[in-house]
Amino acid sequence: MKTLLIVDMQKGFITENNKFLVKNIENLLKNHDFDRIFATKFINNEESPFVKYLDYTKFFDGDGTDFALDLPSKTVEIKKTSFALPRILRGGEFYICGTDYDSCVLAIAFQLFDHGVQPKFILDCVGSHSKNPILLEDFKKICIKNFGKDSIIENF
Repeated sequence: MKTLLIVDMQKGFITENNKFLVKNIENLLKNHDFDRIFATKFINNEESPFVKYLDYTKFFDGDGTDFALDLPSKTVEIKKTSFALPRILRGGEFYICGTDYDSCVLAIAFQLFDHGVQPKFILDCVGSHSKNPILLEDFKKICIKNFGKDSIIENF
């Protein structure tokens, strides 16, 4: 079973640094069939560690939280209030795309790996909104080291 996990592709996370992801992920969805599609949506709250430790007061419900791309009707939305998933997803191959590969994408990948799933990253469909994103080569090295050489997909 092929599962696509789209991480935090919300309007408020899209910047000049990662706007290419919208087109690339929409093309991925048009050109490939997935048995399941999940899309995470980060929703902050007043009690979150983001507010408490980072003074991050963005992404309260409705504040830039709408998806930045058109998702197929079969997409299951997963609301989350932290870096990782609120529940464990299992079964089959997991392909990950979205933003930010220097935080939420990696957090979710580690979570999947800890539950017996090898995450696979579609490289032209991951990025970061950060002004100083991790270089793609560094991201690849981190993934190969932690998830295996088969975790990187350059031409899907």
